[in-house]
Amino acid sequence: MEVTVFIALIAGIVSFISPCVLPLVPAYIGYMGGRLTHTVAVTTGGQTVSSGFSNRLNTVAHGLFFVAGFTFVFVVLGLFSTAFISVIGGSNISTVTNIIGRIGGLLIIFFGLHFMGVMPALFARFRAKESLTNNIFTSIVFALVGIALLVWGFTGTLAIWDVSIWEATVWAPVLALIAVAIFLVWLFLDGAFTSPGTFWNRTINRLQTSFYTDTRRQMTQTQPDDRGFASSAIMGVIFSAGWTPCIGPVYGSVLTMAANGGDVGQAGLLLTAYSLGLGIPFLLTALMLDSAQSLLRRLQRQMHRIELVSGAFLVLIGLLVASGQLQSLSQQFSNQFADFSVTMEESVLGFLTGSSDNAVENPTNGEAAESTPEAAETSQNVEPLNIPQSNTGLDLTNLAETTNKPSIGLAVGSFAPQFETVSDSGQPVRLADFRGQVVLLNFWATWCGPCRVEMPEFEAIYNERKNDGFTVLAVNNSETLADVQEFRDEMNLSFPMLMDETAQVQALYNVISYPSTYIIDREGKIIQRNYGALTVEQIHDMIDGALAS
Repeated sequence: MEVTVFIALIAGIVSFISPCVLPLVPAYIGYMGGRLTHTVAVTTGGQTVSSGFSNRLNTVAHGLFFVAGFTFVFVVLGLFSTAFISVIGGSNISTVTNIIGRIGGLLIIFFGLHFMGVMPALFARFRAKESLTNNIFTSIVFALVGIALLVWGFTGTLAIWDVSIWEATVWAPVLALIAVAIFLVWLFLDGAFTSPGTFWNRTINRLQTSFYTDTRRQMTQTQPDDRGFASSAIMGVIFSAGWTPCIGPVYGSVLTMAANGGDVGQAGLLLTAYSLGLGIPFLLTALMLDSAQSLLRRLQRQMHRIELVSGAFLVLIGLLVASGQLQSLSQQFSNQFADFSVTMEESVLGFLTGSSDNAVENPTNGEAAESTPEAAETSQNVEPLNIPQSNTGLDLTNLAETTNKPSIGLAVGSFAPQFETVSDSGQPVRLADFRGQVVLLNFWATWCGPCRVEMPEFEAIYNERKNDGFTVLAVNNSETLADVQEFRDEMNLSFPMLMDETAQVQALYNVISYPSTYIIDREGKIIQRNYGALTVEQIHDMIDGALAS
């Protein structure tokens, strides 16, 4: 069926209950709950209670800005990682999301300490001690800590002199140095080292103005704090960076359309509709939290403890986001309910369209085949790879021949980037060793529901066409050898499954969501790209066409 704005919107709503999204909900509740707790503490402290309509309008506005934040990243990164893949580059996309996660996690920790009341108390004590505020060494320590956080935020390490960091993504350490230079210039020009007392009083006043409401204004306002919408939008951006989506039928179809030269404007519109659909349940969740304000007011005596708990929870979320562990938790949770989201989305879409075949047609793969070959029996035994042995370790240098041929890249018609890694059986594997065969290069994860859906189909066509010069190379998403081997046994798979525990191969192929699939012809050129689970018809259509050419 054709993907329309309405279908994309509905698919987004359904995706809210998918295992990939649900782990983000506690983080969202932690932020919104902390903000509401702080608002209630302010209004009850001043003995002011605003109207229910005003409360709900304010809450919805914050929810809308949160949704706008993750929609922006969702759409922009979705298009950049597909339609503009040859310009942006795979490692750049993952680097951007990592930077957002690290710096954003620090901001969440700061907001959490604010909700707990820790930061105002620290500021008050700090200002009361002139021996600290008037001491140049305080500014020096602040400068060193700031430099360390900036370098770590942009590069993920304090060893900015490490050559490997510059070789991986040169612009990240360059940005770190630029940020450090701006930070130091600000300190010098603002008098941090010449007039530290004046500097610290001015800086704390700025922070309190930017992040907190003036205490007297809090006590006399007649409405809850209607500021901080920018912080809600920033939260949406940060949480989106901590999400590794497993691609459902609709989202995958839209990404594939953009990746293979479709209408980028239409793809952007559909991605926006999908994101807004995903945001509707978040808004409803915010309204449910808003209804708890009356309960919080009745618990006024315990308000300080509630603020401490909500703030501490937000600090915990910040630590998870900054360290990348929120993404890991999302993946582990998804593994428990692997194919639930795909089944749910297909069932809902099938009901809305009145179609018995719930799969969304891939707009780039043409008409589906009229008949589907019978799936071959799967084998529990892993067949040995018929490739030369190699004693080298993981080597991602470009191994393609430097002849007068199409360039190396990820666009259709380009030579696929070469890599070397090992299979789950320990054998070295190089993509170059499969020159002369049609290769289905699939990026997957054990926690990815759509990946589980298509794996049996890969196994069937592998057994059916492997003697015709076809193979499947399934690159795992940075999981352990035990995870991959357990998955192979569970799914009864025999085709090569490749390890990528450091995610270097995925960065080479710009993989930010799962499953992602590339079809590579006998000459080593990419002839198809697909995001999301493939149907039986799509698999046979692509492979039969590739083998026939």
